[in-house]
Amino acid sequence: MDILTIILYFIAVIIFFVVDYFVAKEFYIASAMKGWSEKKYFWLSFFLLFVGYILVAALPDRGGRDMDSFYSDDLPDI
Repeated sequence: MDILTIILYFIAVIIFFVVDYFVAKEFYIASAMKGWSEKKYFWLSFFLLFVGYILVAALPDRGGRDMDSFYSDDLPDI
């Protein structure tokens, strides 16, 4: 293996971790909106990749920080 191949692999790994960081950050924001604001959901998404994504997506909604936007007094009674 020459040095150029090693450098390309290194750059690919760096890009993978940067993209994984941003995806895990978005999943953490989604978990915080669901009411699960512990930082462990970021780390689960970051280290476990797809398993962590599925875990965060499957979290039940317990009323997070943005729940006020879901309730409105302007809705008619059914």
